[in-house]
Amino acid sequence: MGRLLQEIPREDLSAWLVNTAKALPDFGKRLNLFIARHSPPEVALAQYRATLETLIKSRNRNPLKRAREAAQHFDGLIVAIAAEFEAGRMEVVMAVCVDGIRVLNGFLSDNADPKGKLLPLVEELSQLHFMAATELRPNQDALAIELVDVGQEAALTRVFREAAYTYRDVLGEAGLARYRLAIEPYWEALHSPRRMQWHQREQVRGQMLAWARAQEDPAVRATETGRILAAVAGSAADFLHSAKSLLRAREDAAALAAAEKGFALALKSPYLDDSLLDLAVMRMERSTPLEAVEIAWLAFGARPEPDSYSLLRQAAVAVGAEMDYWARAVQRFKEVGSVWSPPIPAAK
Repeated sequence: MGRLLQEIPREDLSAWLVNTAKALPDFGKRLNLFIARHSPPEVALAQYRATLETLIKSRNRNPLKRAREAAQHFDGLIVAIAAEFEAGRMEVVMAVCVDGIRVLNGFLSDNADPKGKLLPLVEELSQLHFMAATELRPNQDALAIELVDVGQEAALTRVFREAAYTYRDVLGEAGLARYRLAIEPYWEALHSPRRMQWHQREQVRGQMLAWARAQEDPAVRATETGRILAAVAGSAADFLHSAKSLLRAREDAAALAAAEKGFALALKSPYLDDSLLDLAVMRMERSTPLEAVEIAWLAFGARPEPDSYSLLRQAAVAVGAEMDYWARAVQRFKEVGSVWSPPIPAAK
């Protein structure tokens, strides 16, 4: 077959390929990718970008078939980009991966992905981007801005959410600093009255936490993690995590403030929050004995059970009020219909 093709005049073979590509759209897409791979970098980029938009076009109205067709076409793109990587054309790889992520995100915004075939392709593109960046070591400022902005633009796919941490060695200290500046507008928008979509909010939160994890200094890492979590906490568990991080950074006042907010949130929870007792202990350890027993009573009242009673008993003993709180606890257990009741304190 190969020998026979070599005998066909080049002009005739080219004409046949062009005509076949026009008649068979799928073949045309593959041919365009092939041409891009064998073109100079500037031409290749233009060819890839022109082809990308065609990869998601389909006349099929069936969501499953539309997604399957797009996945098949993007599989071909990934094969072509992997070949570009092997050829050492890292600038092409990085640029096409970013464009491909944007196109896939746009498709997923408008179309269903019934079998989950497309999201794994985003992961493959992001992995190729990381590998190329590691080899190329591009401009750190430009890379930082790209990781932030593309991550936000394609927030639906959660791409580049952990980028600051994943790319920390490529970004370096200067790149991480530029990353923090680039994400600031999104961080401010998260706290503005303007309502942000849930997936965008989670993207900002994840990007900021990944940036904090990327800090080399343990104290800075703990401080920034604690502050970020406290600022976006949506649960008692978030506040607990924040308080623990701030304590590691010796930010005791900020840690206590986070613990107080988390404790208040856990008390209001309609279900038994697993963070309640940990937050209670954290507050009690930094309170006077009288304050501590009141905190323990609040925790017990919200969660009447043996563990919370044990905590209450320890605090009550410390202020000489064991019998009083035992009687109150027995009444609380009766109110909730508990079959367990604390034993009568031993006489002293």
